[in-house]
Amino acid sequence: MKYDVVVVGSGVGGYPAASLLAGRGLKVAVVEKHLLGGECTNYGCVPSKALYQFAEAVRNIEKIGGSAVYNWSSLIDWVKNIVSESRRGLQDLLESKGVEVIHGKAVFKDTRKLSIQSDSNTLEVEAGKIILATGTDPADIPVARFDGSGIISNREALYLDEKPDSMLIIGGGVIGVEMANIMSSLGVKVYIVELLDHILPFTDRDIALAVKTHLVQKGVEVYEKTSASRVERIGSKYIVELSNSVKLEVDRVLVAVGRRPNTRGLALESIGVELDQKGFIKVNEKMETSIPGIYATGDVVGGPLLAHKAILESIIAARSILGEETPRLDYKAVPITIFSGLEVASIGYTEKELTSMGVKYSKYRIPLYYLSAVKIKGGKNAFAKILVDQEKNSVLGVHIVAPNASEVISAYLPLYLGKLDFKKASLTPYPHLTVSESLRDFTEYILGEPVHLLKK
Repeated sequence: MKYDVVVVGSGVGGYPAASLLAGRGLKVAVVEKHLLGGECTNYGCVPSKALYQFAEAVRNIEKIGGSAVYNWSSLIDWVKNIVSESRRGLQDLLESKGVEVIHGKAVFKDTRKLSIQSDSNTLEVEAGKIILATGTDPADIPVARFDGSGIISNREALYLDEKPDSMLIIGGGVIGVEMANIMSSLGVKVYIVELLDHILPFTDRDIALAVKTHLVQKGVEVYEKTSASRVERIGSKYIVELSNSVKLEVDRVLVAVGRRPNTRGLALESIGVELDQKGFIKVNEKMETSIPGIYATGDVVGGPLLAHKAILESIIAARSILGEETPRLDYKAVPITIFSGLEVASIGYTEKELTSMGVKYSKYRIPLYYLSAVKIKGGKNAFAKILVDQEKNSVLGVHIVAPNASEVISAYLPLYLGKLDFKKASLTPYPHLTVSESLRDFTEYILGEPVHLLKK
């Protein structure tokens, strides 16, 4: 079988390119070794946000003294149905574009030929161009190896047959914090262990502290500068000894310490595709690898492991194949979003980064609890922070810690991109009651004429 383009991986790094290229009349195939939609659809964005929305509904009921009664199996079935609908929608999209989906594992025979191995047969395909969008797999640690039942990754955690009474989360990054928020809202006793100085170690300390306070107020116990030194299964429980001498007994241990690139078994070494020290595929700004005609996108190329970043990379690769000029992707303009009740959304640089770079900046920081929208949604520790270059007066970073920050960051994004200045933002009629209207108030504050805030 010959194709103009073969895309290996049907997740957010793969299917956008397949859709765009097939829409332009190219003969395209997508190879998927597991479930259509990849990590985001099946084990990440979709099921986690479904559980998140339900957990937030439970929290909202309980904050007024109410109680929510629900069946755990029915909840998980609902999550599974949402995922199935998303997967069917993707299948319909690819079919409507004429993309052929081939199920099996791809292995390179040479730079233009792939062997597709399935349970029933082996198929060889030839392609003018190839896009690798194979994603990543969860990483475990020597002291806590995945066993598929009690020591689990995010993949199992989102589909548990029974609600655990307690859970230890090893790793205080995005997945760890988001799962801690979800599980604690659903009545699970949660512990987080983070090896570094604070949870969300890639953020500034004030952001991490606000999220930590939010979690602690929900009953989560957070241990920072701490590791799990021993994990032992006794019956149906797991006994965990921490480096601070604390001993815990829990039903489940969720390991959320990072991801490993899914590059093994593709025979990349046989054709000379270059990898970095961590095993991620090296690409140029057109998403092309060291081998002309072979591209890579999404999590497998490293960088921020975000679905919206992968979608843009996929489109860039497709347009590169079509011979179109593509602007260089500004990875600092890709919002980092953390769905943690008191959500976090960031674009640009952190204070830690600017300080290490020696950049002189001014920091403007306002609390957001004055907004009625934040009071209603619950966020006493909410704030927004804008970092401005002292010499160029350009925005270097925006950081929002608030309910709905994942949506609000879209209103702030034009500031970082230089498409909106403070004066124009201060005169923009952002809707009331929303958290987004903080942008108008914030820019008034920066300009020295705040209406709803006290001038400092």
